[in-house]
Amino acid sequence: MIFKKILSIILIVFMVLPLISKTNFVYADEEDDDDYYYEEKSDYDKCIEDKDKEACRIVYKQIRGEESKAIKEIEAQIKESEGQMEKISALVAEYSQKAEALQEEIDALKVQIDDLRDRIEELERQIADNEAKVEALNARVLNRMSEAQKSMHFNGYLEFILGSKSFSDMLSRVYGVEAILSKDKSDRQTLLETIEQLTADKLELAAAKEQLDADYEEIVVKQAELIEMQEYYEAKEAEIQNQIDELNNEKEDIAQSYSELKEIVDALGINTEFVAAVHNSWITATVWNYDPTFLSGAWHLGVDYAASRGTAIHAPASGVIIRANGGYGNGYLGCYDGDPIAGGGNQVYMMCEVDGTVYGFIFFHLQNIYVSYGDLVFQDDTIGTVGSSGSSTGPHCHIEMYRLGKGSLGEFLDMSWNATFSVGRGRTAYNNRCENGTPAPCILNPELYLPG
Repeated sequence: MIFKKILSIILIVFMVLPLISKTNFVYADEEDDDDYYYEEKSDYDKCIEDKDKEACRIVYKQIRGEESKAIKEIEAQIKESEGQMEKISALVAEYSQKAEALQEEIDALKVQIDDLRDRIEELERQIADNEAKVEALNARVLNRMSEAQKSMHFNGYLEFILGSKSFSDMLSRVYGVEAILSKDKSDRQTLLETIEQLTADKLELAAAKEQLDADYEEIVVKQAELIEMQEYYEAKEAEIQNQIDELNNEKEDIAQSYSELKEIVDALGINTEFVAAVHNSWITATVWNYDPTFLSGAWHLGVDYAASRGTAIHAPASGVIIRANGGYGNGYLGCYDGDPIAGGGNQVYMMCEVDGTVYGFIFFHLQNIYVSYGDLVFQDDTIGTVGSSGSSTGPHCHIEMYRLGKGSLGEFLDMSWNATFSVGRGRTAYNNRCENGTPAPCILNPELYLPG
């Protein structure tokens, strides 16, 4: 009986062994003929496909870092271009000053040129007059000489002298002839002097014209050079300004081009409700203003959640940190510590999406801050601890809440929100209450949205 059982077992073993030998096992580090093998997913795929929060946090921080690096490189190029622009602008200003100085020189030279031209014209008139006088004098002398030759040749001259009626008449006739001869000599001398002056005037005129031509040519060349340099540097200035504009546009494009950031944020899923920001807390002051006896009834734009110092402050929904400024110690009532809002002490700003609406939050008076600008946080993550920094009378977290608009958080990441989420402070913010019918962005009462 026992023998039969053993024999049956042996037979079964021999029947199964061939089947086992035909089975192919594929391990993670091996590839079969059909290339089936296991491959570990990237953080990006884990985030998008598996909604792995830690993978989302890692890849989001990596992309933010690449974006920040690219923007810093562009900002360095912008700074360099602005330095070049400063030098070029200085040259433009320098040539502009030279142009003004040269224009004054040009104007003065034009006055001199006009005066010289007037003098030249006057000289030309004088020359013309002198030439006319010379011609008249020459004609008179020639006429007298001709008449004398006809009637006062040598024999006639003697007959004229000897024909005197008396000695005195003879002397008169002699003196008369000498006077005529002297006058002719004087006229000839005047003619020579006039011709000499005319020649000098012509030389002066030629020299004046030559200098005028030289000055005019020089000033025209200076003007051309100045205009050329001005146009060159103005074109260079415009070219650098275009470079700066293009870099600024590229900077904006980079900040908006990372569609992966939107996908990662959207991969977080839409929170359907908020969670409490400060656990085990109690409200010591609510919106919208203090008691009239406190700080003269100053506007209170948030809710004060009091808790023990060091109590964790949680993200009411998954979102992105857009500001985180700290470094302040304990404050006191009226203390102005805080940036960007004075008196807020250590402060954190974040954006989140809940049920298709994007919200903004501000947390004031923190003791510790555990997040930084651009961090991705998940609902109920600890972002800091309760403190009493800035204008504060004791440990608490002042929380302000803003409705930014309908849509996904990814869409709102492209927007650069200021410290007040474009709502303002004080009475301006109070007048921009959502409950007052103000469209987004508007300010909300956190007490109505955050669990106690």
